[in-house]
Amino acid sequence: MLNPFELFDLPIDFNVDQTVLSTRYLALQKTLHPDNFAHASAQEQRIAMQKSAEVNDALQILKDPISRADSIIALNIGEQQNLEEKSTHDVAFLMQQLEWREQLESIENTQDFDQLMVFSTQIESEHKNKIYELSTALSNKDWKHARILNDRLRFIKKLIVEIEHIEEKLTEF
Repeated sequence: MLNPFELFDLPIDFNVDQTVLSTRYLALQKTLHPDNFAHASAQEQRIAMQKSAEVNDALQILKDPISRADSIIALNIGEQQNLEEKSTHDVAFLMQQLEWREQLESIENTQDFDQLMVFSTQIESEHKNKIYELSTALSNKDWKHARILNDRLRFIKKLIVEIEHIEEKLTEF
C-alpha cells in the first residue's frame, strides 16, 4: 500500500501544511525529471517515470481531504475500504440526502438563483462541519466514526459539484 505521507516525509496527520507539501512535491519532481535520466538505462528511465507517477498520485491523495482521510484510516487499520461493495446503514443521513436532493431539484426547477445561493451556503457550512468532525475523529483514532464521516463528505462533495453545475446553468445568458 502506498503511504503518501512517507513519500513526502510528512507525519500521518489529517492536517497537512499545503505549502510544505507543494515544496516537497516540486523537489521530488525535480529529481525525477526526465532530463535527469536522459543518459540512463531504459530501466532507470522507467523506474523514474513510475516513481514520478507515484509522487503525482500521492500528491492527489494528500491534497484531497477525503482521500487523505481514507489513506490515514487504511494505514492505521491495515485495510482499504471497498467503496463499490459497501452499503450504508446510516439511515438518518440517507434521509438527509433525499431531503437535500429534493430541495436542489426544486431550486433547479424554479430556477431560483437566490435560493440556490442560500442552499449552497448551507451545504458549504455542512461540509466545513464534517471536515472538522472528521479531523477530530481521526485525532481520536475513532476509525469507524471517521469512515462514516468520510462517507458523508463524499456525498456532500458530489452535491457541491451538482450545485456548481446548476449555478452555471442559471448564470448563462
